[in-house]
Order: sequence, then C-alpha cells, then structure tokens
Amino acid sequence: MSSARPRWRTSPAVALATIVAALAGCGGAGATKPPARATPSAATPAAASSAAASDQRLALALLDRLGQGAGNVVFSPYSIESALAMVDSGAAGSTAAQIDHVLHVTSPAAVAKGLAALGARLSAGSTAPKSPSLHIANALWVQSGLALEKPFTRTLATLFGAAPQAVNFAGAPESARNVINAWVAGHTGHKIADLFPAGTITAQTSAVLADAIYLAAHWASPFTRAQTAPGPFYPAAGPTVQVPFMTQTPVNVRYARRAGYQAIDLPYLHSALSMLMVMPAPGTLARFERGLTPDGLAQIVRALSSRRVELHVPRFRLTFDAELNPILSALGMPVAFTDAADFSGITAATRLKISAVEHAAVLQVDEEGTVAAAATGIGLQPTMAAPEPATRLTLDHPFLALLRDDATGTILFLAQVSNPA
Repeated sequence: MSSARPRWRTSPAVALATIVAALAGCGGAGATKPPARATPSAATPAAASSAAASDQRLALALLDRLGQGAGNVVFSPYSIESALAMVDSGAAGSTAAQIDHVLHVTSPAAVAKGLAALGARLSAGSTAPKSPSLHIANALWVQSGLALEKPFTRTLATLFGAAPQAVNFAGAPESARNVINAWVAGHTGHKIADLFPAGTITAQTSAVLADAIYLAAHWASPFTRAQTAPGPFYPAAGPTVQVPFMTQTPVNVRYARRAGYQAIDLPYLHSALSMLMVMPAPGTLARFERGLTPDGLAQIVRALSSRRVELHVPRFRLTFDAELNPILSALGMPVAFTDAADFSGITAATRLKISAVEHAAVLQVDEEGTVAAAATGIGLQPTMAAPEPATRLTLDHPFLALLRDDATGTILFLAQVSNPA
C-alpha cells in the first residue's frame, strides 16, 4: 500500500491535551529480556544516550504529522525507530542516507548499536513486586529460498535478537500474514491483533521486519477508584463531553506551570519510568505541538519541581493505527518506497523496496497504572525492473516502408516516402 490510510481508531474520544509517555532516565524495570539483544561492546551509555536523543527527535517529528487535527493519537517512537533501524541495516546509498536523516543518526551501524545499548538498559529492571513489565521483541520473516546477506542477518541477530524465519509469501500470503499478526499479538499482550490488515501482505512480499513493545506499570501513588467521578472535558473541537476523572487529594508530585502550559510528571513504581503530561493553554494545542522541540521538552522537564497538587486526570483508553508510508516519505526518506530503493545489504538476489510501514498502538490509563503496547511492521517487495533507456527515432527524411507478411517474408507493399507532403 502506498497511500495514507490513516485508519486510526480512538476509544473513547478523550485525551489530556498532549500526553508524552516518557522513558525518564532510559531505565525501565521488570522487563522480559529478548534474546541476544546487545553485545557488551555495543551497550555503552553514550550509545544509549544517542539512541534516546534520536528517539525524541523522531517522536516530535511524527507528532507534528500525526497530531494534525483534533483527533486522538498514540504511537511508539521507540518501536518505529527500531523497525526503521532494522531495515536501515540493509540499506545502501541514498536510501540509507535518507533513513539515517529521518532517524537523526550518522549511519545504519550507529543506530543499530545505539538501539541495542538502549534496549539493554531498558530491559534491566527491578525484581521488586509490582515492578513494571517491559517486553521488547523484534522479528524477521523472509520468503523461503531468498538468500540474505550475512552482515545483515548477523546485525539483526546480534543487535536486535531477530533471526530470519522462512515463510511462503509467494504461495500463501494470507497464511504468512496470520503468522506475523499472531507473533505481534503474542508480544503485545494481545492488545494488537491485526497489525497487517488484509491486502498489505501479498504474493509479491519478499520480507517483513517487525518490532513489538509491551509495558504494564503501576503508579508509584495509585489513584483511589472510589474517588473517580464524571466531569467535563473540553475538546479542541466539538462540544464538552463528560468523562471519568481519577482524583488524588493533595499529593507531592513534580509539577510545572509556565506561560502557555501546565505539566505534571507521574512516576511508576520501582522504576525510572514516568508519564509526563503537558496541558497547553486552551485553544493552543496545535500551535504548542508545532513549536515543541527536544530542547523545549527538556526545558519542561527541568521546570518540574515537587509541589502539593490536587490532581484530576481523565481515565482513558486510546487505540491508533496507520500506514506510515506517506509520513516517512515526507519526513525525508522517499526513495525507500520507490523502484530506486537500494536494500542491497539485505539481499543481492533481487532489488527490494518498502511496500508498507504499518504501526499500531494502545495506551490505557486507569487508577492502578498504565498498560501500553505498540508494534511496527515493514514489508519489502521486489522493485519493478527498470526500463531500458528509450531510443528516439524521428522519420524526418526520406524512408522506405515495407508492408510484409512476417511469417513468409513476402513483401505485399513497398513504398519510398520522399516527401509526405
């Protein structure tokens, strides 16, 4: 697929202005470790910090595109970055340069090592009761018989924990789609059941890369369910709606109020994870999002300080899914979706291009904590053979015309055209 769906779904139509699920300090907890995530040499603090910085820049660039309009949006920049980093590992030439530009990295190797280091840090958490459960997984499916380049498979196995799995896209694309969707469901707590909708994987598909992330975390200070009560919420567009508001009587939290916004940071139990919620002044959400930069986000975090706050937060559940082809193309990697794409680092057997980048996410916030899941899948298919350069012929001086029987060579008519006028 090459056009924007977007086929997003939200339920209910409630959000607290801009919600940024911040992996504060890059230190998750209670995670299930995926296999062979990072080599010791790759898992350096500097590499992890670099990957986290790239994640922030990609997050805000995607928000600027996905957040247009008054609808709800939820997505996982980390998942999208991971999937793009995997396909980037097999890109070359301008294709790799453009993907690097979108990821804000210097090279495919840099992003692969950075994400490996970041994944290792996120997966190293506490074993205390009610610690967050964070699970990150990657996978690669290829058409049976397709020969892959060894450096590509080594990078995916070593740094992303994704060994190639053979499937029959050519003969049974629906069966392959079901296998992939089942893997995604299993690695997202069954929150995402249909990452690849019907028609997105076809007999022309040669390979699919996928990333999945699942998080379940308890608040450090949970809300009391008995205090939850309906209250008015004022959407950016449309009438006022009544939604359930969770309430905490005055509690010490990290809070900031500056010209144009209020912010609060709610930590999760036994971890460095938190949810930063930023509410711009009424009617300014779109402008606020457009002006938000990594430095601006850092300023919001620095402005936070401990303060007693009576807190009212809407309870909500958001779901969202979209094809990201047009957005990623607009962000600076159009070649990857065309016949000019160069993924020769994946396979030398055929030229490949990206056919679809699918993303889906779920975010559920209630009195106990948060459950979030996301997955990103990238489908690759052969490019069309480039046509030979056309030869130009203009019959602009005298010529012969022979009307022939091709089977026998008999000339039925012959003409010499000296002057068509």
